Amino acid sequence: MTPSQRAYCDVALAINQSRNMFVALSLGLAGSSTPKSAPRYRVVPESGEFFHIVDTGTGKVKGFRREHNDACAFARKLEQESLP
Repeated sequence: MTPSQRAYCDVALAINQSRNMFVALSLGLAGSSTPKSAPRYRVVPESGEFFHIVDTGTGKVKGFRREHNDACAFARKLEQESLP
């Protein structure tokens, strides 16, 4: 590799690294911690009137509530109970 080719590669590498850092900073990825694992229980609207709390691992319904906030609270309770 000639010196001019080497210089071109060095500049191209620096520009690429700079672009990657800019993208990471603009997306808020630089310096962030690793993402949490996905929640085990998910609240799913069913039949327009109820919200089911579904275990994402098995797909089974663990409960249901009429109000969305109540369903989310129940899902959080189940999540806390399932932690080791």
